[in-house]
Amino acid sequence: MNRCKTYHFFLIFLSGLAAVLLTGCDSSESPERINIAQALSSGSDLGCYSIAQKPANIRLPEDSGAHEAFQTEWWYYTGNLRTQNHQLFGFQLTFFRRALSCKPLKKGSKWRTRQLYFAHLGLTDVSNAKFYSMQRMNRESIGIAGSQAVPFKVWVDDWKVIQTGDTMRLSASESPVALDLFFSHFSQPIFQGNQGLSRKGPNLSNSSYYYSIPRIKTRGVITIGTQPFEIEGFTWLDHEWSTSAMSKDVSGWDWFSAHLDDGRDLMVCRIRNKNGEANGYGFGSLFFPDGSYEILEEQDFTIRPLNKWESQVTKKKYPHKWLITLPEKGIELYATPLVPNQEHTHSFTYWEGAARFKGDKIQGLGYIELTGY
Repeated sequence: MNRCKTYHFFLIFLSGLAAVLLTGCDSSESPERINIAQALSSGSDLGCYSIAQKPANIRLPEDSGAHEAFQTEWWYYTGNLRTQNHQLFGFQLTFFRRALSCKPLKKGSKWRTRQLYFAHLGLTDVSNAKFYSMQRMNRESIGIAGSQAVPFKVWVDDWKVIQTGDTMRLSASESPVALDLFFSHFSQPIFQGNQGLSRKGPNLSNSSYYYSIPRIKTRGVITIGTQPFEIEGFTWLDHEWSTSAMSKDVSGWDWFSAHLDDGRDLMVCRIRNKNGEANGYGFGSLFFPDGSYEILEEQDFTIRPLNKWESQVTKKKYPHKWLITLPEKGIELYATPLVPNQEHTHSFTYWEGAARFKGDKIQGLGYIELTGY
């Protein structure tokens, strides 16, 4: 899967929960009976999941909800927002769905489920160089987490995005931060790759179904502690689903999105093999103000890291500045995080945060995601 994302660490972690959640809360099932080795293996039922192998006829809003025939899915919201006095904030709210089995559930407890949802909330307070990171996790059963297409809704507990008419509302809070955002004026979608089929590796099954809505007008209130900030800006949405997107020799990826001041929106992603080199299946897109777009392949752009930043928590070393070039488009941008430390350190660790993109005659704000370091 991917928005360049497979999250191998996340999948192993969730597989370890499968034996518990599939049995529900029946008292007849004892934790001592869980076969950890079996739970951490790939399982014998992977063959009954659907696989992204041919171009998709993605239709919206019908495909905005869950695709439970596939093993993994996410709805990814990232945005750069500012107050009237130009105080900058970045935010990320991601909802993940993980199918724990593709086999029918046995009758019994209403707590039994085949679907686990979890969410990451990130908020970057640029003026104070502060990054807040939170996580939620819950099962789909009895409505405490889930997603639906029409009207659109995705939620984990009280973290949610809900459609009402032509507007969507994103709300999530956990002390000391709260987001209450309203989305309107959605750009046309980008169907990434080949009509929504996004290749990530040499095998046909190394693919996901993937669309983006690159520019969503956003307004609302961010609260930190007791201080509210009225903000506005733009949000980027990625929705992606798959079963087996990444090959075994992939170590991670570097993903970049940018809202450029000239009205264009850029996304590029480099997938890295274990030797640190690009695997040849990098991808991207360039969206234009008139709603048209171009799909990019790895030969259309270069991503060159320039220096590094070391986490004081995990001791991981991440690239900290990049030069991104699209020679045929005349684009050369330096991408720099607005705050160095935007690292998530939950069930699995990755870096994702707000960034500035700046060139000779072009600039913008966006987001960067780094995994596998």
